[in-house]
Amino acid sequence: MRPFSILYHLSRINLLIALFLCLTDSKQVRAQEFSVRTFRMLPNDISAYIDPVRDLNGEACALVKVVANEDFAFSSPLGIVKRRNDVGEIWLYLPHGTRLLTLKHPQWGVMRDYRFPAPLESRMTYELVLIPPIGYRQPKKLEPLPAHPVGFDTLVHSTITPPKSATPDIYRVLERMHYLGLLNIGIRQGHPSLGIRLAAMRRHGSYVLAQTDFHSSPATHETCDRNGRLENGNLPYYSGKTKDNRWTLMAGGIHRLIDEFCLYEGIGYGCRTMAWEQYDGAWLRNKDYTHHGLSAEAGCLYRFYRLALSVGVMTIRAKYWEASIGIGLHF
Repeated sequence: MRPFSILYHLSRINLLIALFLCLTDSKQVRAQEFSVRTFRMLPNDISAYIDPVRDLNGEACALVKVVANEDFAFSSPLGIVKRRNDVGEIWLYLPHGTRLLTLKHPQWGVMRDYRFPAPLESRMTYELVLIPPIGYRQPKKLEPLPAHPVGFDTLVHSTITPPKSATPDIYRVLERMHYLGLLNIGIRQGHPSLGIRLAAMRRHGSYVLAQTDFHSSPATHETCDRNGRLENGNLPYYSGKTKDNRWTLMAGGIHRLIDEFCLYEGIGYGCRTMAWEQYDGAWLRNKDYTHHGLSAEAGCLYRFYRLALSVGVMTIRAKYWEASIGIGLHF
């Protein structure tokens, strides 16, 4: 009976081995799914800042360094502006504000609409580390076979080239909306004027400006010219005191030309009143230095990180001119 006992135990061992192999194969089939290990911002990596790649709107892209093999393909609702295969990782240049990314592999399947923790920012670098399926081993590269002398059988050696990742189309997307708020300072001999400029823009936009010197105009009973003479030709005595009051309201357009450099122009209504005081305390309005009517301005603006700086010039009826500078924030 001992031989039969041995055969019985051998059959059980073979059955266990077969079950183990089946379970192993099923686990390998189920394991053909990759996952994301980590996603983080790299604040000390300036790759996207010193050599920016720009989208079709001219805005600098964000850079995502994907630690994975080159077989992966990627797509995004806003498009992939540029892909570059580097050593051990893939560089993806994505438009500002990208939130979703789809990852595809010819053997491991698709991870659709992976959501970043926050929208990607221009000129910032990120790292996305992918985990291959459980039990995956990097295949060894086949060494080329040595050449055989004539007369010997030659083995046919073929290598399988993995499919190249297709670069998704670049979609034209709208530049994100920017909002600006600046304190505008009018520079003229005497006291300055202050104003607030508010703007909303993508590549092009519009703004409004309200500016005043916060001075009031005194009540006047007559007018004089630039030489102080009245309308009847008389030349009264003056105390030397003057009062200057000016304000303006304007609206216009603002346009981003290159990088963060913008131009703006606007028209509106403005008023500048000049009054001279006589020796008896009465005030006369100087008609040659008083202007009201159509006002206009033009200037340039530069956005640096969250800071915005502007320089321009404004006029009332091309008779009164005033330089202006502005400082504020954009977001």
